[in-house]
Amino acid sequence: MNPSNPKTPRAVLFKSQERFSAFLAKLNESGVDCTILDFENDEWITFDYSGIDFIIYYPSFEYSSNHPLALQKVHDNLMFISSEYPNLKFFPDPKIIKYYNDKYRQFLFLKKHDFPIPETIPLFSAESANLADKRLGYPMVVKNRYGAGGGSVFKVNSRKELEQLYKISRLDLFSFGAMRYFWNLMSQRIFYYHLIKARRMNYPFFSPPLLAQKYITTDRDLKTVVGNFMVVEGHWRFQASADQWKVNIDGGGIGQWSHIPQDAIDISERLARELKASWINLDLMPHEDGFLITEFSPVWHHYRFREKASFVYKDDYNIEPALEVSLDLEKIVVESLIARIDVKRAE
Repeated sequence: MNPSNPKTPRAVLFKSQERFSAFLAKLNESGVDCTILDFENDEWITFDYSGIDFIIYYPSFEYSSNHPLALQKVHDNLMFISSEYPNLKFFPDPKIIKYYNDKYRQFLFLKKHDFPIPETIPLFSAESANLADKRLGYPMVVKNRYGAGGGSVFKVNSRKELEQLYKISRLDLFSFGAMRYFWNLMSQRIFYYHLIKARRMNYPFFSPPLLAQKYITTDRDLKTVVGNFMVVEGHWRFQASADQWKVNIDGGGIGQWSHIPQDAIDISERLARELKASWINLDLMPHEDGFLITEFSPVWHHYRFREKASFVYKDDYNIEPALEVSLDLEKIVVESLIARIDVKRAE
């Protein structure tokens, strides 16, 4: 700490697997007095945060993303600090951490507040599975409650497949469908990659309620990032081939920075306002005359400007700031936190 200059912003940066060095460099470059803490030891519990202006922790999944405790340090540790020091600024934003990687909680908020979403039926019981069978038809999409990057999301083509997934979510594992699921899981090379290289096993179970959704045919979706209630970046994700039904970048989708329709901007900013979220990332799906919200998150990952040769950058891109700025995640996050401190001090 530097007590000689009380106007110097003061931050805590927690160690993380990803982006730690980049955030530290940006904080130093911005003249922030930075203390480094680590959730792996207990110093962070007794640390006095009363002299701190903001905290940054860029999380990664501690286990596979569909594990119920994949974000334990965010949901438990960050929220504990926030409850003890409610005036502290954070990235990620504590206001929406409870929704982070939890599709069911997101569904509840979006449904209650009348946001456009794909028709969705939570699978709490055999009766709700029957309702999904009758109302949604096939193919339908079934999503595990937890998961990211398109993981644990299934295209279901029959009632039999629907019932198998539902039974697994209820830990009814003594069925042919469950045995086949686990056999297929253990037959994949990625299963052994994680087991041998990372020394951890992908979580093989599901967490109720699964979410059954109407299948919508599309070759693209749209991601937007809202900072301080304004869209600061948006890009399309396209199928790389006709047989690809998920468009996640990590799954092979192609990113394209081109014109973002105004109704996508409006719905993104409306969600940020209603959640009171300083930063939020949305997944949107074009449908009929507008967009449906499929997911949102307080944290996102970006490839830097021109980092991937396969991505497309078009001249009709219409979002400010420029992509060179908005794709520098550490820069826009740190600068926004400093700006919020300056506003608070000026009040």
